[in-house]
Amino acid sequence: MPETIINIENLSKSFKKAPSQHLLVLEDVNFKLQEGEIVALLGKSGSGKSTLLRIIAGLIAPSSGTVTYRGKPVTRPVEGIAMVFQSFALMPWLTVLENVE
Repeated sequence: MPETIINIENLSKSFKKAPSQHLLVLEDVNFKLQEGEIVALLGKSGSGKSTLLRIIAGLIAPSSGTVTYRGKPVTRPVEGIAMVFQSFALMPWLTVLENVE
């Protein structure tokens, strides 16, 4: 049986829109990515694709739910997961030199 590489359970993400309002971007997302699988993430602009990828990469935290990579919780950037941004992005927790290495 192939190893589960990424496992997402009951994942939701909302962003604060105003002091008492939140914008729900992802709701109750569940899926497993098995070793050797190739998947495509499709959706309209603004549907949460980039947000989901940022959560999987450990760049932002979900509001609820869990993400594991090879059985270990993803709570920060993880070695073995990378993404290429459509537009320029710096990682605020890295130094200038580390951002360009």
